[in-house]
Amino acid sequence: MFRWQRPLGAARAALRIALLAAALLAAGCGKGSTVAPGLERPYLGMVANPSDAHVNDADSNRVVLETLRSTGVDFIQSGDLWSALESTPGAPSAAVPRFQAKVFSAFGLRQYYNLRLVDTNQRGTPADLDATAWDAPEMFARVDAMVDSLMSVAQLFPFVAFSLGNEVDVYFGAHTGELPAFRALLAREIARVHASRPGLPVGCCITSPVRNPNAWVGDTLNTYTDLRVYTYYPFQSGSDFHHLPPSTAAADLDAMRDHGATPLLLQEVGYSSSAACASSPAAQASFVRHFRQWFAAQSRSRVLGANYFLYTDWSGGTLNTLFGYYGVVTPGFAGYLGGLGLRDSNGVAKEAWEAWRNP
Repeated sequence: MFRWQRPLGAARAALRIALLAAALLAAGCGKGSTVAPGLERPYLGMVANPSDAHVNDADSNRVVLETLRSTGVDFIQSGDLWSALESTPGAPSAAVPRFQAKVFSAFGLRQYYNLRLVDTNQRGTPADLDATAWDAPEMFARVDAMVDSLMSVAQLFPFVAFSLGNEVDVYFGAHTGELPAFRALLAREIARVHASRPGLPVGCCITSPVRNPNAWVGDTLNTYTDLRVYTYYPFQSGSDFHHLPPSTAAADLDAMRDHGATPLLLQEVGYSSSAACASSPAAQASFVRHFRQWFAAQSRSRVLGANYFLYTDWSGGTLNTLFGYYGVVTPGFAGYLGGLGLRDSNGVAKEAWEAWRNP
């Protein structure tokens, strides 16, 4: 549901990437670690965050990526708010995504990229377009330019997939009048990506359609997409972010895979260890095992990939930033965001990390 880079800000994220790149170039990492041609296993990803105290430390970032690579991770989910890439109206920049793709490539990692035109419960547009219709000529022209800039990155470092919008069913479930215009924009950009980067699958991320009253939003948009992009955190309906039992995972994941004819891409899969979410470290570990065992039985023709969220818990400072961003703070929400990692905020492994390594 939530991108870990979001609270860092563009400058801090750029510094992190630059430091990581320096470590890569110095260490010569990643040689011979590319995915074997023709491998039919789905792509496996994890959000590769070190502890917040070391987020700008090059060696810490390098060790995280090497560690995850050794467990089978072969792609990285990435993405930005559109507004973060276009701080000056009409002047989009893909410099950070381009540099980031170069860094990941040095590890033999491919990138799935989400341009967050919509971000869960709000628009991700530059401020001067906040009130502009999604199908207005100016909106078309500005999104065209932003997407073209990102496609120049995909030309150099081919993406696993590309997506427009993050969990858009939340926003459009509350702003249904905007959906037809966004649908027109989505169809336009998919056609343009197909023309510029043939073979690159394009999607639009929604939350899991399982137990989701707004699943119709995703179903409507996915009539245009090449794949279905979902996020999945199994919660009890109507609760304060209380998790369902870990054993729920296999049936839910099967239902998502079979919800449509196009391949499934799980942008995020996660389960908190927090007692505030009716969970525990043992329950989180059980969920990880259920997920890994389900994943091992899938083929890339039906499940393009899955990205686990998250490697390391966020610190209190980062959590407070996220609470302000979303305008939400409840005990369950705090426990959810604060307990998603397979390691605690100091980098100490939870039971779930061993479950990930040895499912």
